[in-house]
Amino acid sequence: MKCLEKIVKDRRALVFLDLEGTQFSHEMIEIGAYVAVLNEDLTVKKVLPGFKTFVKAHHPIGSVVIGLTGITQAKLDKEGLGFAETETRFRKYVGKYWDGSLFVTFGSHDLRIVNQSVLNNPESSREIAHEINHRDFDFSAFLSQYVQDANNNPLSLTNYLKVFEVPFEGRAHDALADAYNLLDLYQVVLARKDILAREYKKTLGHLHHLPLPLNKAVSALNGGAPFTPEMWDEAIAEAFK
Repeated sequence: MKCLEKIVKDRRALVFLDLEGTQFSHEMIEIGAYVAVLNEDLTVKKVLPGFKTFVKAHHPIGSVVIGLTGITQAKLDKEGLGFAETETRFRKYVGKYWDGSLFVTFGSHDLRIVNQSVLNNPESSREIAHEINHRDFDFSAFLSQYVQDANNNPLSLTNYLKVFEVPFEGRAHDALADAYNLLDLYQVVLARKDILAREYKKTLGHLHHLPLPLNKAVSALNGGAPFTPEMWDEAIAEAFK
């Protein structure tokens, strides 16, 4: 898949990463990740055992986040590590694949959590955070170029999996489960190009910002009607009436 190859080409591994953060300060309270070693054709060769850690925050978790994640202050007090130690352990977990990998996230909020955690923990490694930022691959942004809802919005991770006929494994907003399902989504997008093509046709048909001639062509072709060079010329001429 050339559109994906441009991004992932020459990478030894992908690190599928999910973070949970506090409601207001957006500090990390949980990290989940899987390292997936790649074949030359971008498919997954092997997956390392997952990495999961609870992380102590300096500010309150927030009731909404507690409800979504089930993570309480008592859990963080008992099981959580400091952010700096979490960074170190995560770097060690990725190990020899660190320099040759991309960090695959879903949406922009994970990077916000990384950056806010660095701000709240001046003793932490800015270099590790910088590497994650610099080599982030937002899979939601990539996939939403081709698969959107009828209002041209990207889908949630759960709904993307439904589109590709893959069940969500585990509980949503559990960092390790979300990282695993993101890995699943990557693999099924590679494997089911037929579904990707079908959904891309739908998405093109929903786009409202295409020029009128292109809208006419897409509508006709999606409906199974022919669209000839003569019809194309007519559509171009109509745009200037």
